[in-house]
Amino acid sequence: MIHRRCGCGKSESWESGMPPQDCDGCDDCGTTFGPPHKPRVPHDWEPRFNSKTGKQDRRKCRKCHTSEKVVV
Repeated sequence: MIHRRCGCGKSESWESGMPPQDCDGCDDCGTTFGPPHKPRVPHDWEPRFNSKTGKQDRRKCRKCHTSEKVVV
């Protein structure tokens, strides 16, 4: 396991050896987990739909696989 921190040190991540994605990092300082600390880029969101209702209920980043609910 690899321990990484952002540029300001407030956010941290444990990883299995894969390099961090450019959209994953600290919300406060806006940098990726590093080294090297690079500026974060926006997530590349992809809609996800509920199989029962057919409506979008969440979205998922294509790069870092972060998922969040969509508020309707």
